[in-house]
Amino acid sequence: MVDDLVCRYCKDMVTKLITSINGVSRVDINIPERTVNVAYDSRVTDAYVIQMTLLKAGYKTIEEPRRVH
Repeated sequence: MVDDLVCRYCKDMVTKLITSINGVSRVDINIPERTVNVAYDSRVTDAYVIQMTLLKAGYKTIEEPRRVH
């Protein structure tokens, strides 16, 4: 969950930030639920890199990233 994800601009910015990370193949964002689901190659990047990218841009994550199998 991303606390500051409240508008279309935020959605566009977060999508742009995350898709710029090598290894990310898909980003799905739900504004009302403030969730960001990311498909990525774990041999290239990981959830920590994604979380830190959001944090550096000023987006606070509330829940720790979790791996979906």
